[in-house]
Amino acid sequence: MGDDLPGTLVVLSGPSGVGKTTVAQRLVDRGGYVRSVSVTTRQRREGEVDGLDYRFITHAEFEQLQADGELVESAEVHGKLYGTPKEPVRQALRRHMACLLVIDVYGGQQVRGHGYDSLLVFLAPPDQSELAKRLAQRGTEDYAQQTRRLQRVEMEVRLAAEIPYNHLVVNDNLERCVAEVHQHVQEHRRRLQERKAAGQTLYPGLEMDTA
Repeated sequence: MGDDLPGTLVVLSGPSGVGKTTVAQRLVDRGGYVRSVSVTTRQRREGEVDGLDYRFITHAEFEQLQADGELVESAEVHGKLYGTPKEPVRQALRRHMACLLVIDVYGGQQVRGHGYDSLLVFLAPPDQSELAKRLAQRGTEDYAQQTRRLQRVEMEVRLAAEIPYNHLVVNDNLERCVAEVHQHVQEHRRRLQERKAAGQTLYPGLEMDTA
């Protein structure tokens, strides 16, 4: 990020269609950000690149990561396992980078429970009608699937408030949204710098050699 502020773990969550992937990519394009690559036991789909979209591993390898305490968060979806490995996060933090985790609120809840000096940001749409429009424009789901996703939005917003997430950012303008998220990240990193200067150890739970 062009300075010596500590790196940080940043969770980006929000309903489908809100623009999480786009916001994350814009942050990466700014420099100083890296997006975490999840591990999964599901089969690789056509067009996916191992190590870029996901790291595809065996069930036994996933269970070993769990047993070793080497997952930041994990979930089972349709019988397949997904998780965020700790080591790439550590590497990003040692390089004073902001490591982005684009995960749902349940993953964010796990991260909050573990600590890690993380920053949790929930991206929200301007309103339900705009989100419905975005889901329809994607054209990846039928009407019934879109309706189910819209019904989840209120629950996700409520859970994000309960966890709690540090910030709720409305994505009604992409450039403004990216700038606001970046501002929150920088403020969080400055607070970490103050704690580090006071002699506090950063990133509890990540077993960092250096911060």
